[in-house]
Amino acid sequence: MTTPDTVSMYPAAQIAQTAIIGNPFRPLLDGRQLEVDHPPVLGTGVWIGHYTTVGHGVTIGAGSILEDYVGIQPGAEIGSRVLVTSRSWIGLGATIGNDSVIKGHIGDHARIGANCRISGDLIHRQLDPSIPWDDPAAEEPAPVVGDGAFAGWRALIIGGVNIGEGAYICAGALITKDVPAGHIAYGRNQIMHPNSWPGALGKSPFFYNPRHSKQPTQGWYRRATRRRAPVRLN
Repeated sequence: MTTPDTVSMYPAAQIAQTAIIGNPFRPLLDGRQLEVDHPPVLGTGVWIGHYTTVGHGVTIGAGSILEDYVGIQPGAEIGSRVLVTSRSWIGLGATIGNDSVIKGHIGDHARIGANCRISGDLIHRQLDPSIPWDDPAAEEPAPVVGDGAFAGWRALIIGGVNIGEGAYICAGALITKDVPAGHIAYGRNQIMHPNSWPGALGKSPFFYNPRHSKQPTQGWYRRATRRRAPVRLN
């Protein structure tokens, strides 16, 4: 295990020797660097696999598992009992709720609620038993969740789908097709623009700038980059 900075680590955490904890974020092309004001915090019983990198300022809740080759960018918050499968990516400042399963790409400042499933297949199957589970031919397509998107409690995002920037996935939704940026997805693959949404959600500041009532905005990015209170580990 490589630790460029101090790490707050609770008992029984297991970290592979090839993992990197406290990895700094690369400088931007204009010379700016991301500033994170606290070291990584790993909860009780966290398990981190080989060649996984955990950025500075990341918080990982109790009992969570990060498999091999996972990338967690600085400032991300991973809840308790979360499984992040091999080769997944979680972006800057993203939040993953408790008891979720992530296999795919989660964009910067995206928010994933508790008990969500974001993965290639909801139920694994092996159509050809002669192919090992980890054979390239057996790999599943992985979802891509765009920057600033939101997925509510128990949402399912399944297959090689793209969830656009700032999209809103309602609690309990089952999504197996692409969702355009700034749209609302609900039920089973039902997609609607906020202008057409009959309830209060369509008028949420998540989608609209008060100065331009009919124009979608990047307000989700401004809110996501505000300083958050420290996460309390279970």
